[in-house]
Amino acid sequence: MWLFCFFYSSIQYARCHFIAFLASCVGFLWTRFRIVLFRVGAIRSIALSTQLKSANMKLLCLPGAYGSADKFQVQLAPLVNELMSDGTATFRFVDAPCEAVPPEGFEDFFGKPPYYRFIEPDEKETQDTDVLSRIRDFPDCDTPEDTMRELMKEGVASSVISTNRAIEYLFDIMDKEGPFDGIIGYSEGATVASTFLLAEQKRFQDTGRPPQIKCGIFFAGWPPLDPSTFAMVLSDESDLMINIHTCHIIGSLDPYVAGSMALYNACDPDTAYIFDHGKGHTLPREKGVIKELGDVIRNIMAEASA
Repeated sequence: MWLFCFFYSSIQYARCHFIAFLASCVGFLWTRFRIVLFRVGAIRSIALSTQLKSANMKLLCLPGAYGSADKFQVQLAPLVNELMSDGTATFRFVDAPCEAVPPEGFEDFFGKPPYYRFIEPDEKETQDTDVLSRIRDFPDCDTPEDTMRELMKEGVASSVISTNRAIEYLFDIMDKEGPFDGIIGYSEGATVASTFLLAEQKRFQDTGRPPQIKCGIFFAGWPPLDPSTFAMVLSDESDLMINIHTCHIIGSLDPYVAGSMALYNACDPDTAYIFDHGKGHTLPREKGVIKELGDVIRNIMAEASA
């Protein structure tokens, strides 16, 4: 009897180990299959990117408030070098049309003059009416849209004149130097870039003239302004939406990241992409991050041009 039990137990033991062996084999094969799938996807992405190497897309670049074309070119240099290394893009940096003076205490932060802005208050009564004077006490509300509403509540001066001038200024550059395939904006420049995209959409609806811009790249931006009413476009109260491919480069440590998310929410969710560099209200410069961001932008450009 004991001999039977011994053989039975041995058979059961062997059976269990055989099943475990089969399971491990299946697991190994499934893992390899997933890796193959990943590599196929990666190869497809690389193939998609290489379509751009001869495209040499032309990008219009808008600096942030109190910046300049020269300063923005220095700030964006790592990404410029990455995208120019294989002929993906060329860049045209422009100054904003309004000369400006930084807020008191921020002179060192913005470097040496000249300083420019795209958007300024229509009436420069006191600095408190300028929305940028309120960023020291940036609100923190339940949603990005609530945060921007709180920031823009009563007391902020209108900026219709300068916003309209900025739109016409960019149209003039594009008419004289275009066509441009994409637009890049940092901070205030991203707000103006996104506003301009809505202005292109509106002109197409009004006149049938097709937009030039195929993709928008926004660093630490805030939501666009409606080119008809000049009110801030918030996704929970407006049907306006940027309908081209967009890339939103944010920093999770940016104290104003709610503005970036409100801009993202104002874009078509099917063609809007987020890239988090993990830092503050700055432009990424680390080599590995720039390489990854460059590949993301290449793929977005390829999709936008398809």
